[in-house]
Amino acid sequence: MSNLDEKLRAIGIRLAGHFQKQDEWIDIERTLIEACYEVPNDGRMLSLLLSWLKVHGNILITEKLIKFYKDISKKEGECPWFNALLIFASKECSHKFSRWIKKEEEKIYLGEKESTKSLIELKGAHELFKKYNIFIPESSLRIRENDALSPQELARVNLQYKNRYLYGASWRADIMTAIELGISNPYQIAKVTGCSYEPANRIFREYELVRLAS
Repeated sequence: MSNLDEKLRAIGIRLAGHFQKQDEWIDIERTLIEACYEVPNDGRMLSLLLSWLKVHGNILITEKLIKFYKDISKKEGECPWFNALLIFASKECSHKFSRWIKKEEEKIYLGEKESTKSLIELKGAHELFKKYNIFIPESSLRIRENDALSPQELARVNLQYKNRYLYGASWRADIMTAIELGISNPYQIAKVTGCSYEPANRIFREYELVRLAS
């Protein structure tokens, strides 16, 4: 099982270390959610995630992202940094993310509360997040597109990403990815992709029909 840094490299975030073309399922949406929960422990993480979104957010499957988050949050609890991810995505990628945004009930700070408040007094807070009760000093975020692979670079090494362009940001793209990675059982395809059995079985049968006819 890959650790989080390996998963982040696999989805196109530039981190130190060697990256190899992936031959295992490392899910884009699940990795982003996992990284959101790591934000309180890693000062670089939110900047990296938002930089990735600025470059690649258009290929996210919104309903899948929300479905996975709901499942994970039942076990791990709510994550305000996932909310921050949606806030940024709604501005930079698509308004379709906005329906899932909520205002945090209590003030949330990026970093240790008192030092963060001091920084905000000096530098100000990001207005985009402030209205949702998430307080991030202006100086604490570095959104840099070159912290992520370009679409062309990522399409060469990440089959799931490549198929999102070929088939659209859809369950079909992920089902085809699973098949191309050698998962040949519709139950396993549904399990690994997160979709229901019906589309996994239908698209698998369609693929088999065309393969056998070739």
